[in-house]
Amino acid sequence: MPVYLFILLTAATVFISSPLAAGFDDFQTPAFDASSLDSAPEPPSNWKNTLSYSNAANDQSDTIINHLSWRLQWEGLQGENNYWVIDTKLRAFNRLDIQHDGNSTVDYDLNLNSLYLQKSFEQISLKAGYQTVTLGFIDYINVSNVFTPQDYTEAVFTSPEDSRIGQPVINMTWYHDSQQIDIYLNLAPAKNTYPAHSLVQTLAENLGNNNFTLQDALPDALDKPELLLKLQSQNGNHDYQLVIASLLQNDPSLEPVSISPAVVFSAEYPRYNLLAGAYSFTQENHQFKFEASVKNDVKPADTNNLKTDESTIALGWEYNANDSYTLTLETSKLFRNLPITIPSSIETEFSQSALSWRKNFLNETLTANLFLGSVNPGHIEISSLSISYTPADDWVLELIFTEVKAEEPQTSLFNSNTLIKASTYW
Repeated sequence: MPVYLFILLTAATVFISSPLAAGFDDFQTPAFDASSLDSAPEPPSNWKNTLSYSNAANDQSDTIINHLSWRLQWEGLQGENNYWVIDTKLRAFNRLDIQHDGNSTVDYDLNLNSLYLQKSFEQISLKAGYQTVTLGFIDYINVSNVFTPQDYTEAVFTSPEDSRIGQPVINMTWYHDSQQIDIYLNLAPAKNTYPAHSLVQTLAENLGNNNFTLQDALPDALDKPELLLKLQSQNGNHDYQLVIASLLQNDPSLEPVSISPAVVFSAEYPRYNLLAGAYSFTQENHQFKFEASVKNDVKPADTNNLKTDESTIALGWEYNANDSYTLTLETSKLFRNLPITIPSSIETEFSQSALSWRKNFLNETLTANLFLGSVNPGHIEISSLSISYTPADDWVLELIFTEVKAEEPQTSLFNSNTLIKASTYW
């Protein structure tokens, strides 16, 4: 983390825990039930450590994942109303892992998901530090949930909530009756991460050679901050959400820098505007979800650097059979507003669909989760069956079978894969 960013976050943390900030009012619980909003923190808990070993191979018996991970979590009150949250994961990659850089015996990476302080007053909550932000109600398809980038290095094996990447954010929330207003300032926007060298491999395939240099132009901290406003409301079984934001793309646009004497590309992260709305209605065991978003001036990598506006709509339905099993269905359609004179190879419409079925057995010690997904064009089809078994309170064993098919596979994860994961907690 840059020194000046650390100083700024520290100053914000000191302020919201200082007597000056306490001048707002002593903390009182808001009068409404905010259990489904991003407000009241969970009850304090102790330190939690999770040590895991993961090994995955494809149908050619080639190892693609081979690493240890250590996840450290803690959350709790310090003082009267200072609430701290820590959630970080360290991974150590063996040479057989596709994420290994090839230069050393063991390679490492660290994901700081959460490290923030939250201080609450009568109707205002302040939060500063590394954190993730979830938008909208659709679970498996990103319509408005684009503020927090994702770690796709193990996309077929990792749940969406566990793949979010923390960013240094200052957040203020104001509560009134059954409404809340959030303002988020992201000081150092991050980017989506993919299996090692996947972007370079894709560019090499498109050019027909690898005689080029790729520069990453992700802005420095404080250079291009992001700003987001979220309005959320509850009315009985109805939930509403409106989002207005100025963001940087999580995926880069490839810009040519020079072609002579050497070919150089720059991975740029253009700014765009987001307007999104979401609605959720719950009736008995059913939850119905709707989301829509409009993005102005985005530059997707497959549009030859053309700016475009994108509109997306999505529908979702979730059924909870009295905790016996949970069934989720989601579908979306994306439309691009491109100039009429565009190459036929550039797609203007995309559709996605997802189905998830989850059921517990043996007094909830055995859990099965089936996931099916598709993306068109590209004819990408994803199927996954995960089985987790908890033989003791501090042990979990997981077995995951996945198959990812596509017209043009881009990484070794586009294959039939089997993952075995063992985790212990203390």
